[in-house]
Amino acid sequence: MGKVKCATMRRIDFIFILMLLTVPVRIFATAQAPDILIYKGDTLSIFANPLELLYDNDSIRPKYFGEKEACMTTACWRAYQAEWTIVDNDLFLTGIYSCCYYEDSIKADLSKLFGDKCINGKVKADWVTARIIAPQGKLLYYIHDGYSSIYEKELELNFIKGQLAGTNIYDNSKTRQSAYSQDSKKLKECIYKNINWSVVPSLDDKIIKLFVQFSANESGVVDSAKIASGNESGLNEEAVRVVKNIPDWDVFYIHGVLQRRTWTIPIIFSEENRKKYSE
Repeated sequence: MGKVKCATMRRIDFIFILMLLTVPVRIFATAQAPDILIYKGDTLSIFANPLELLYDNDSIRPKYFGEKEACMTTACWRAYQAEWTIVDNDLFLTGIYSCCYYEDSIKADLSKLFGDKCINGKVKADWVTARIIAPQGKLLYYIHDGYSSIYEKELELNFIKGQLAGTNIYDNSKTRQSAYSQDSKKLKECIYKNINWSVVPSLDDKIIKLFVQFSANESGVVDSAKIASGNESGLNEEAVRVVKNIPDWDVFYIHGVLQRRTWTIPIIFSEENRKKYSE
């Protein structure tokens, strides 16, 4: 954000329902604009909002910008972005800016908000006891939800009452996306062309839909699959078999640890699919 007084920052198609089941529902509906942390001369984005730790609920949240109406967006639900600075291992709040600061130039007056706790444009953040993650390196997997996207590395900063107690670096570089998860047509062809249609009895006008839940190991091999919904004797095994034969699937590492995410995919047995894919 330019130079200011308090030092500113610098398908639902085939996969019909292909659905990530391991990620819990969050208050976020979209990827969020991060707060900023200045640390050892670098300006970092952080997957955290330490200012929120001050308030139990929105009813006691102060009006950061007085009577000015700062903008709020789906990517900035809190209607502000804060800047933080680490000085001699202590964490300081050094700025609160409107989500649209470049357009509206609205920023908070820290001295009015914090009184004598604001010294030389800085407020010691002694209320922060938390683990804060700063993503680093390449974006490997974008997730349209809060601070869920996966980056090549993560810098973890651990604070106790506003003092930096330690850091860790996590390597997520083994994270990768499969062509089958990214290309619904490719996945559809992989599934239906590998069904052994000779074991599927004549269905006439009947359509059978089975949902298979699956996950992959650190090599992207689908090694776990089971029927999650639907039941059809003789077809359950075939549905599981073809899903376990998907050549490659996504691999996720978060905080340097493999995350076995569970997905659910529908397999539709119909005469239309038999005719289209068994030739």
